Amino acid sequence: MKKLLTLILFSGMAVGASAQLVNQGGSIVIEQGATLVVESDITNNGTGTINNSGTIEVKGNLTSVATATFTSSSASKLKFTGDSPSAVDLKAGTMLNDVEMAKTAEDVTLASDLDINGDLTFTEDDNQIILGANSIALSPTSAADNSLVTNSFIVTNGAGVVTKEGLSTAFEFPVGAATDSQNDITLTEAGTADDISVRVLANAYDAPATQTDVMTEDVVNATWEITEATTGGSDLTAAPSWIAADETATFDNTDAAVYQFNGTDYTALAATGAATTASGITTVSNPGLVLDGTDYVIAGDGGLSAALLAIKMFLQGPYVAANSLMSDDLRTGSHLPTAEPYGAMSTFTHVGDGGAEAVSSSSDFDFATDGDDVVDWVFVEIRDNSNTTISTRSALLQRDGDVVDLDGGNVKFSAIPNGDYDIVVRHRHHLGIKSANNVTLSKGAVATYDFTTAAGQAQGADVSEVESGVFGAYSGDANSDGQVNASDIEVIWKPQNGQPFIYTTSTADSNMDGTTNASDFELHIKVNNSKTSQIDN
Repeated sequence: MKKLLTLILFSGMAVGASAQLVNQGGSIVIEQGATLVVESDITNNGTGTINNSGTIEVKGNLTSVATATFTSSSASKLKFTGDSPSAVDLKAGTMLNDVEMAKTAEDVTLASDLDINGDLTFTEDDNQIILGANSIALSPTSAADNSLVTNSFIVTNGAGVVTKEGLSTAFEFPVGAATDSQNDITLTEAGTADDISVRVLANAYDAPATQTDVMTEDVVNATWEITEATTGGSDLTAAPSWIAADETATFDNTDAAVYQFNGTDYTALAATGAATTASGITTVSNPGLVLDGTDYVIAGDGGLSAALLAIKMFLQGPYVAANSLMSDDLRTGSHLPTAEPYGAMSTFTHVGDGGAEAVSSSSDFDFATDGDDVVDWVFVEIRDNSNTTISTRSALLQRDGDVVDLDGGNVKFSAIPNGDYDIVVRHRHHLGIKSANNVTLSKGAVATYDFTTAAGQAQGADVSEVESGVFGAYSGDANSDGQVNASDIEVIWKPQNGQPFIYTTSTADSNMDGTTNASDFELHIKVNNSKTSQIDN
């Protein structure tokens, strides 16, 4: 076949092409030190040959068909420039040397896999390589550097992965789940060197293999999928990073960890600790990632391995029908203890990892929304189908009935297998209430239960209608024994009547206004005399 083009660029030469460059079967040689600049597309057709030992700068698309040849020497570079997007489609097996991303806030989209034997460098801001279904492989000696730019990385928006061949030390994968979500991860290998592949998914999933059940509490909105070529032998330290916009509202990056999915549950690789933030990127590092087939690693805090509960309930004593809120006189009177009170009470027993909950200061009881100010501490239990308490937690009750954890988010229960449970809420001088229906709990997911909407929401329907159609726990159980009876009057209320308020002992203050007087007896203990809690049925 007659060659239509023979072009040789020697060292020191720089040639620019004002339009596209189409090689229909000729030979193009860029010698070391020479530069070929193409203002538009490069298309290598037929049996065309491009041998690059210098630098090729392309502003448009790069295509080399299956019958053509595109070779790169160890001294060569392929540089993407310009302010318009590019696409790359190279025949299988094409090996590039150095690749530089120097476009002006534009992307390079892969239409084929990309094998890089040299270094991948991002030298301009807002440069992404979009993988889609295609992948990038970096050789054992390749480096990848995006440290001097912002928002420049490889977007793993499909099945494509980034592979570091022969990973034996530390390597930072410059990856992200979307063009506006940078999620670089550094993996340090202390075990057997292997080809390690990474992609990032755009959400945190309770079931990452099927990408279902998006977790929305106490997590970063990303899942790092990490695989190895040869199963077994890896011993990695994982240090994922993320931008602030990827954090869910209740995520606390001062108490973060890397979690590994074992096919059923998430397990923290190491104890939680403070993440570090620099230039808008937050990173937390945890050792102990031992790969076995496909693993999923997510950055989050203790809530990642916890079932989350959104509970609403009212206490009859402080409820004010005029504004459909509970009064917070104990808070405004500075009576609420910063440490949970139930661990010191003989009628309450913490189980599992419950107990010792505490806020930093009394100001943590104050919230911007008036209805969110804290009324008191409550005691939440998780019970299995045999009515056995398997986990407890002291939580905060807000004026509007929301039961929240110390951070104001949903109540967290760790180390609970996924399943159906009963929810119990108790208070130090109100009758406890138990959910009339099972609640499905699963790690990382939020379960909701509202005791206030109907009497039938509580087992036995044994709750007070605090206003029309609104229900709350009965007041008057001053000694927390599950009954309102004579002992609450004779043993508790009478000695406390008229005495100065003390939080730990003034349990006859049924309306929770900070005083114990006749109204507590007449409007609460006396009215509810003979009421019994249904929680042990």
